[in-house]
Amino acid sequence: MKTKILVIALICIASLGAQAQTQAPGPGPASTAGQVCRVIQFGTKPGKNGEFTRFRREHLKPLLEEQKKQGLILSYAFFTKPVSNGPDDWDVAQMTCFKNYADAIDFDAVRAAKFIDIALKHYGSNEAMTKANDSQFEMRVIFSSFLMREQI
Repeated sequence: MKTKILVIALICIASLGAQAQTQAPGPGPASTAGQVCRVIQFGTKPGKNGEFTRFRREHLKPLLEEQKKQGLILSYAFFTKPVSNGPDDWDVAQMTCFKNYADAIDFDAVRAAKFIDIALKHYGSNEAMTKANDSQFEMRVIFSSFLMREQI
C-alpha cells in the first residue's frame, strides 16, 4: 500500500512539474509585410527639367492627391538625383504606394474606372488627357519601373 501511495505521489509531483514548464513562445516572423510601392525612374531630356517639374506640379500632383483622398493609393513622393552616372541614368523618380500587391497590380474595371474618372475631371476631356500624357514623351524617358514591398 505504501508503494502505491508513493508511486501516486511521485506521479502527481512529476505532472505538476511538467505543467509548470510552459513552452516559451517562439520568435515571431523576421519582418512584417508592409505597403507595396511602385517606383518609376525617369530621365529628363536636356533642357526639359523645368517643364517636367511644372507638369508634375500642375498635373501629376493633383491627380495623385485625389487618388490618395479616394483611398486608391496610400501615398506618393517624388525624388531627384543630383549626380548623373551618364546619359542612361535617371534623375527624377516617382514612388506611389499601395496597401498591397493586388492594389498595385490588379486594376479591375471598377478600380480602373475610378482612376479614369479622376483624370477626366482634372483634364476636362479625353482629348486633353491624351494630349497631356503624350506631352510627357517630349520631356522625359522612363528608365525603369518596379515594385517594392516595405518590410517592417
